[in-house]
Amino acid sequence: MINRRSTVMCLAGFLGVARPAWTQVSAQPMRIVVPTGPGTGSDATARFVAQALGASWQMPVVVDNKMGAGGVIGTDFVAKAPADGRTLLLTYASHYTNQWLGKTPYDAVADFEPVARIASSALVLVTAADSPLRSVADVIAAARLKPQALSYGSSGTGSTSHMSGALLAHMAHLQFNHVPYKAPGQVAIDAASGQVDTAFGGVATFLPMIRSGRLRALAVTTAVPSQHLPNVPPMAASGLAGYDVSTPIWVFAPRGTSPGAVARLSQALTRMAATAEFGSFCLGQGLDVDIQDAATAKASAPAELEKWRQLVALTTA
Repeated sequence: MINRRSTVMCLAGFLGVARPAWTQVSAQPMRIVVPTGPGTGSDATARFVAQALGASWQMPVVVDNKMGAGGVIGTDFVAKAPADGRTLLLTYASHYTNQWLGKTPYDAVADFEPVARIASSALVLVTAADSPLRSVADVIAAARLKPQALSYGSSGTGSTSHMSGALLAHMAHLQFNHVPYKAPGQVAIDAASGQVDTAFGGVATFLPMIRSGRLRALAVTTAVPSQHLPNVPPMAASGLAGYDVSTPIWVFAPRGTSPGAVARLSQALTRMAATAEFGSFCLGQGLDVDIQDAATAKASAPAELEKWRQLVALTTA
């Protein structure tokens, strides 16, 4: 278990990033908005970041959970917040997917300033430990033999796990029986018991049952192996060249935040993400460290939006 107090003290020494200019004239704390509830993976990451930056800058950095509408409420709050560098959004793939799943009161690219990308989570394709399916090739062969008979569970319609299965079906020209769940944990339970033939889900959700031998991991959805499952091949290694789905964690500021403020915040976040302490935190959360600075994240934002548009389209076709 990570000793949070000692970790934060070490990070304060490692970061060494100048305090943002506005903190010198105002005691108002910085706020990191998370568009999910307490106890989620993004919430835990935001709290780690808040403690690390607060210790480095010797000022309050608070986490503000604004959940609802699949992340739209919290995201919209930041889009409309003053662009003074005090309010940030820590979010995940729904930042882009929500724009294609329904009408949002903001534009995922135009209304935000990307500050950094700090981590990402692979998804994993699993089946029951006693299943005859032992590889992605077996899954493809079984699905071709009986179209729409082979099932895969996901954490819900429009989720990244749903998109992962839809992308496999699209690339391999298959027809699956998609079974959406409301709770990721129930997907794992039903996959282990054979209630669904296969399932896609986050590494953190499935890893305990994989390690205990109740689930068999067939492939990870990222282009390269995950540090959490180093012996599990990527989907692309099964003849699906270009298959790549992950759930990144980004930090955004409202549109109009000054380039200087964005640069200072980006420097602080990317330095933090490069520390051994953050790496240990990610290891415990089922995350992989995945760092982009503000310039890189901003340049890639339109492509990210288009990538998620294409994935969402596969789930509604």
